[in-house]
Amino acid sequence: MVVFASCAASNQVQKSCWTVKEVQQYYNDSAKANTNCVLYRGTDSQSHHFLSQFIDKWVFLTIKKDELALPEEKPYKVDSTVKLGYYYVDPNNHFVKIRDFN
Repeated sequence: MVVFASCAASNQVQKSCWTVKEVQQYYNDSAKANTNCVLYRGTDSQSHHFLSQFIDKWVFLTIKKDELALPEEKPYKVDSTVKLGYYYVDPNNHFVKIRDFN
């Protein structure tokens, strides 16, 4: 008897840069059902960084600064001691802060 086992990995590559419209569409199609919505992670010299989770899928969202102006920018840091983000935003309302991340 021969037994074959296989693992299927998703070949879908996550986008590296999103437009405001694409994030809004993603939010309206899937993330809106999740109470954690879209988390603002900070801004570097070129982009704003966000994180969203829907069920067991984490989605990193990066939007160029020239496409989106945020009233309250925070530094984007990638470090194991830094929390995941600063606050949750509403993509359908100009990415305004809706509540703090605890």
